[in-house]
Amino acid sequence: MAKCPVCETEYTPNEVETCSVCGYDLTPYPPVIGGIPSGFLEKEKKRIAAAKRVWQLSQSQVKSAQLMVSHLQSQLDEMTRKIDGFTTTQSRLESQNEAIASQSLSRLESQVEAIASQSLSRLESQNEAIASQSQSLSRLESQIEAIASQSQSLSRLESQVEAIASQSQSLSRLESQVEAIASQSQSLSWLESQIEATASQSQSLSWLESRVKAITSQSLSRLESQIEAIASQLQSITEAVADTTIVSSSGFLYTELDRLLKSGNWKAADKETAKMMLAVAQKTSRRYLDDDDIKNFPGEDLRIIDGLWVKHSRGRFGFSVQKQIYINCGGKLVGHYPGDTAWCQFCDEVAWRYNGDYVVWSDCTFSATAPRGHLPSYTGHYSTFTSLLSRTDLLTFNI
Repeated sequence: MAKCPVCETEYTPNEVETCSVCGYDLTPYPPVIGGIPSGFLEKEKKRIAAAKRVWQLSQSQVKSAQLMVSHLQSQLDEMTRKIDGFTTTQSRLESQNEAIASQSLSRLESQVEAIASQSLSRLESQNEAIASQSQSLSRLESQIEAIASQSQSLSRLESQVEAIASQSQSLSRLESQVEAIASQSQSLSWLESQIEATASQSQSLSWLESRVKAITSQSLSRLESQIEAIASQLQSITEAVADTTIVSSSGFLYTELDRLLKSGNWKAADKETAKMMLAVAQKTSRRYLDDDDIKNFPGEDLRIIDGLWVKHSRGRFGFSVQKQIYINCGGKLVGHYPGDTAWCQFCDEVAWRYNGDYVVWSDCTFSATAPRGHLPSYTGHYSTFTSLLSRTDLLTFNI
């Protein structure tokens, strides 16, 4: 097992091409004769260290964002528990209110019925007593008239006066009963005030419910804004890691070549390669390179161009791939024509020749299925191309 040089994730060599965690290219270097120069290894270490720093920074920011999301989630859970508590309290208060109202109404109805029944019974009995007393008075009046007219005895008159006094006591009892009914009426007023107090409690519950809804709405709004801020930060981190420009120390930018090769647009990438090489050599007006141009071509730019081709073709295309095929065909890295046998065999291997005829640029196969070493194409003089392959600093440069 091996470890990714950026995030140190273990992987099996030659079985994976990119790291499953950080996406770093794990494609191994193709075989290179003479070994990799120490200068290139030093640059590769610096590039890996820079990528590792970017990875560690992004991981720390992601962890910070995760901690923030966890904190917000705990706040949301706490708010949810509070809301559930408010809801439970509200339900309990509503049920208690309904029970109190039901019990109060039941007691009130029973008390009113009892009071009404007692009052009616007493009133009926009192009416009967009054009617009886009226009859007694009528009889008394008739008796008085009889006494006055017949001059009955004083004793009979005294007994009648006593009966009248007894009737007067009955009237006093009737007045006390009326006062008791008035007291019961005051009890009814108290019950009505209790019902009004219960209604006031119901209004308090409504206010509490509206307050809970307002607090919940504000908390959810703040939580949504915080989550959006975290998502924006994560997006900026991802964009900062992804948008890495490829530029040489001489100031030439290879982002467009990288994009074309990454998208598999081989034909446009072939044109962009020729364009960049002319620009680096400052021969855009002449539109071709000679032996001196190749010998003086900056090594870093050459390795970047070659490395992009090797990387995005998965080791199928690139100058270093063509260099190895050239050596296998018997070509010598001396910078001049190797002879018809070696040159023709090389052109046959990379499909630049078909049935003894050389292929023009428009007939090249700009596809990932083209023979190994077919791209990038070269239509200039063979001596210039052999000088390019003879460059000792032409190695696979992994971007």
